[in-house]
Formats: sequence, structure tokens, C-alpha cells
Amino acid sequence: MEFSFSTFLNTYRPLIVRKWVEKLHTESGEQYAARPVEELLQTITRAVDANYQVLVHENYDAINIFIDKITDMRLKAGFLLSDVQRAFELYRMILTSLLISDAPQKDLPEIFKRLNLCLAYTMHRFSDHFQDMHQEKIIQQNKELEQKVKKRTAALQESERMAYIGQITASLSHEIRNPLSSVKMNLQILSTNKKITGNDKRRVDICVSEVIRLEQILNQLLDFAKPLLLNFKPCNICHIVNSYIELLEIKFKEKNLKVVTTLENELPLIMADGEKLGQAFINILINAIESSDPFGKINVTFKKIIKQNHEYATILFEDEGPGFNQKDKEKIFKPFFTTKTKGVGLGLANVKRIIEAHNGFVRAQKRKFKGALFLIMIPIGNI
Repeated sequence: MEFSFSTFLNTYRPLIVRKWVEKLHTESGEQYAARPVEELLQTITRAVDANYQVLVHENYDAINIFIDKITDMRLKAGFLLSDVQRAFELYRMILTSLLISDAPQKDLPEIFKRLNLCLAYTMHRFSDHFQDMHQEKIIQQNKELEQKVKKRTAALQESERMAYIGQITASLSHEIRNPLSSVKMNLQILSTNKKITGNDKRRVDICVSEVIRLEQILNQLLDFAKPLLLNFKPCNICHIVNSYIELLEIKFKEKNLKVVTTLENELPLIMADGEKLGQAFINILINAIESSDPFGKINVTFKKIIKQNHEYATILFEDEGPGFNQKDKEKIFKPFFTTKTKGVGLGLANVKRIIEAHNGFVRAQKRKFKGALFLIMIPIGNI
């Protein structure tokens, strides 16, 4: 009776699968030993069937599909190419032992030639895939590393810049505050002089008002230059925002602005510095008020967002003002950038500083039809 390689492989298929799984679990190192037996059983069954197509029909489609899938899976799991090569050597040993005891001597050279060709092809294909995928992984890791370096470099440069601003501000404050106080005091004395009336009195009052504004700007500069120290406590974001909406009620009424708050999701308490967050929120709200036309509307929306497997408490502030130029989008959070005639451009810069100190982020974009949208996202952590 003539020996049939196909019949032999089908007959011993369950035994080959079982022995291969056993040897992988006991003789192939920690990586394979750590894999669940059920997973190895499914993988080895596919490998045996794919090899059958090559050995019997010289059809490489199934083994190509198997190699593509297993290479990705093993590389992600941290396997080395040598681990996979060792696995297929075990297959060769199992099959060789069975063939020697069962196949006719005269058929063995041809059978072993087929087996060696099959495994040589498999190893070369695995090697090529491992190399390509490993190279892709290295390229991706390099890109991620470059991005981290850029971010850290930018953060360091910003930190050095802020330290320099702090030094300059502290120095200027000392030099400016004393003469400014003297000017203010003398102007206030002049304003009480009853001989000064009419336009002269109005001019003196304007000068007093402008000196007070200069003092406020100086205080803003000093506050911005100080290190940001946070006092973390459980906070309710919705309560903080709503309290500042109430605080600004008079300003809303001055321009007949309607404020609409929407709670899309119930937000849990978060660990944060409520006072510092309040400073950020009031800056956003004041910015919305100043940007809005009379009888306009300001929307404030609260919701929970999941981004990259992290939960965020999210607040959207939308106004119906003129918005901002697209070219200014990247500048609006930078210190001293402003399109207003008054102010030093520290409001939104301070917002960014506070939110990022809470490991969150703030984004600005122009609304489709009219106005601006500010998005603040703060991570929800364990209380």
C-alpha cells in the first residue's frame, strides 16, 4: 500500500496539535509558558492546518495569513523572533519523530525536503515581518519621543520665560509703584480742591481713574509672575461656575445678556483648587461678556467626556460675539496678546496656566456662524 502524506497528517493531526501545545508550554521559555493553554491550542491548530496546505497542496495562502496575524500578536506581546523560531523547530521535531516511526524509509527524503522547504519559507517570512514591524515600532517610538522632547523643551522655555518675566515684573513694580502712588495721592488732593471745577475737575478725575487702572495692571502682572500654588480639595465644577455666573449678574444685565446653562451629564466631585479654577472661569465669562453684543446669549454646557480612556469634566463656554481671527487662534492664550484697547492680555493666559496646572487643557475655536467657543477639560480622578 502506497504511503499517503495527506492521510498521515490528517490521522496524526490531534496528536501533533496536543504535543506541540504541551512542548510550547514546557520547553519554550517564559513567554510561551505564560500564554493560556486555550489560546495556544487555537493558534497551534491554525498553524498545523496552514502547514498542511503547504506540505500537501503547496498552497501558501493560509500560512501567509497566519504569519501576518501571529507576527503582529507576538510582537505586541514582547516575543522575540527566536521564540517563534523555536516554536516551529518543535513542530519539526514532533513531525520528524512520527514520520520516522510510521512512514516508509524510501519516502522520507522527499517528505523531509517538503517539510524543510515549508519551515524555511515560514522562518524567512516571519523574519521579514518581525523586522518590518519592529522597524515600524521603533519609528513610532522615535516620533513619540521627539514629541515628548518638543513638549518638554517648550515647557522649559516657557518656564524660563516666565521666570524672566517675574524678575522684570518684580523689578519694575518696585520702580513704578512708589512714583505711581505719589502721583495718585497728589491727584486725589487736587480733586478735593474746590477751586478746580468744570473740565479741569473732569481731567483730574480721569487721571485718578487711569492711575488706578495702572495699579490694577501692575497687580495683574505681579500675580501672573508668582508661582502657581494649588490647594487641592474635592470640588463641584458646576457649583463653582454657577457661583461666578451669579457674581457677574450685574454685568450680564448691563448688556441684557441671557445665560443658558445645560447639564448634559452629572459631573462627580473632582480634586482641584476651587479658588484657582474660579479665577479661570471668571476670566472666560468676563471675556464672553466683553465680546458679546447687547441682547445676546452665552451658553454654558457641562458634560463628561471620555478621551483616550480617561474621564474629563468638561465645560463649554459659547458666546455670540465676533469671535476671533483664525490666525490669532494659536496666540490668544499667550501672555500679553490682546486685541482689546484696554488690558494687558493676561486673562486667557492665566486660564491656560491654571487649567494645565490641573492636568487639563483649554481650547478655543470660532463658532460656525457667530461667536467663540472655549472648551475646558479637567480630568476626573479618585476622591
